[in-house]
Amino acid sequence: MSEDVEQLRARLAEVEAELERVRLTLDVIGTMDLDAAILNRNGVLEALDRGRRWMARRGDIYGLLIVEFPGLQTPATRDPEHIELIKHLAATIAAGVREVDDVGRVDDQRFAAVLADLTPGSVRVVADRVRDLVGIVVRSLPEVGGVFRVGAVEVLNTTHTSGAVLDRGVETAQRAAPGDVAVARM
Repeated sequence: MSEDVEQLRARLAEVEAELERVRLTLDVIGTMDLDAAILNRNGVLEALDRGRRWMARRGDIYGLLIVEFPGLQTPATRDPEHIELIKHLAATIAAGVREVDDVGRVDDQRFAAVLADLTPGSVRVVADRVRDLVGIVVRSLPEVGGVFRVGAVEVLNTTHTSGAVLDRGVETAQRAAPGDVAVARM
């Protein structure tokens, strides 16, 4: 009987490993973070491309916010509590932007909001609002380490690729003082 139990455990481990491989594959080729039901890096890049195309058609300015949590550690295995934390942080950021804006997760420590249909200078207003909301929430979340930064990019022309805009957003967030906002234009 103990051999049967061991065989079942081994088979369960194989199935769990296969599910993890499928999950990683979907995360790489898909546009959604499967755990948090928000955009993943690919989805953020796609939303930035959509903003660039919209700008080419209508001339609308678009932007990007990067909210960075340097103390946010991702567990080695899928942890339901960590997934809830990710959802909570994403919801907090979403509360500071409009319904037409897209929220996603760029990597383990960074979230993004792609902002559509902006007016000149309005990216700073949105970034300050998100900073204020995140600042309130982060105080009650020891898992985040109490530190965050916000980088904002206002995109003024269509010559920049989505990857370049995302890179500038990450660089801008890294330049921001803890708990503050840095803004760039490109």
